[in-house]
Amino acid sequence: MIPLYRGFDGLDVSFRAQINPEFEAALEEAKLHALTTQSDTCLPYAGQRMLVAASGARGGYAYRVSTGRTGATWFFKKPNPNDPWGVRVSCSSFMLAENGLGRSRAELYAFMDRLGVRVEDGGESIGRVDFAVDILAPELTLRPENFVMHSNANRADHFEAGEVAVNGKSGRVTSVTIGKMPGRQVIVYDKRTEIIAKHKWAWVEIWNASCERMGLPKLDIDDATNSRVWRAELRAGKKHLKEQWGIRSWFDLDCRFGDFALDAVSAVRLTEPSRDSNRSRWQNSQFWNLIETELQSDLFEMRNFAPPGTIRRVHREAHMRLLAKQSLGLLVSRAAITDIGIDDLAAFALAEGQAAAQEIASNSEAVEGKLLRSAQRYDVEF
Repeated sequence: MIPLYRGFDGLDVSFRAQINPEFEAALEEAKLHALTTQSDTCLPYAGQRMLVAASGARGGYAYRVSTGRTGATWFFKKPNPNDPWGVRVSCSSFMLAENGLGRSRAELYAFMDRLGVRVEDGGESIGRVDFAVDILAPELTLRPENFVMHSNANRADHFEAGEVAVNGKSGRVTSVTIGKMPGRQVIVYDKRTEIIAKHKWAWVEIWNASCERMGLPKLDIDDATNSRVWRAELRAGKKHLKEQWGIRSWFDLDCRFGDFALDAVSAVRLTEPSRDSNRSRWQNSQFWNLIETELQSDLFEMRNFAPPGTIRRVHREAHMRLLAKQSLGLLVSRAAITDIGIDDLAAFALAEGQAAAQEIASNSEAVEGKLLRSAQRYDVEF
């Protein structure tokens, strides 16, 4: 078993701050355009590009804005002196993986500063924090009954679809979740299975950067016996952070989050069963001992070891592959509808390409506008 990554995986923060009328007007115009086009609208403002959605969010947030997969999702309220908490942000896991907590925090304030949003010292409220540890452990078999936890904790077991028969044949457990948000939650899950299902290929680059740093061969993600990575994730919602740990501000988070993390993996443990009828005396599994060891080191200024820009590059390449597959699928479907056989498919593809080129030439202004809008959107997204 080899630790490959540890770091913050989620962070939600509210700020006692208001947007100014100029920025609100720009957001309102972009939101109306998004409603009209049914597509997020790229808004360049104060040297910052962002995607404005057609809807806001619960809690009175009129505007929802994204700065991309390696950025954050921002929520803004209309200025209201009676409601000073007018800004909220949810950092992406890739932003935190690429920058670590310290640099991510600095980027949040730099972004707000560029938009003219002023936050006084202490004007923050931590709403949620997730922390993840990834362990290369192909040999691990996750057994829900081996978790030892407080009796008041709730557990949800998840199985791979189709692998649990109605007659009770056991399937391979891929995830065990203990606890509920907005309290405390501990989840162990097969991260390799998730990244394959959701095409989160940047995590493979992050893991391989760790392997290279340790002098180990890269993971063959197609071979589960070589690349089965399990993630232990600790999640703390606003209620638990404030009521149990007094974590409200950045200072509180810096001082107490390490204690929260170690307490979480003491309250919930993956163990090695023994003949002892008292489950609380069962010893930690090797996997859980590694998790505890990782949590005893510095938790705050970590970042992955992948070269700068790797995550963005991988996202772009994966999306290009997806678009290429979709384009081919659409071409084949058009051929099928027009009764084109396999022998004539290549010639049909060439003809379609020529038709597209002619359409571009005859409607260059309209196509140029679509190209520009797509370029602006993808520039933000990736």
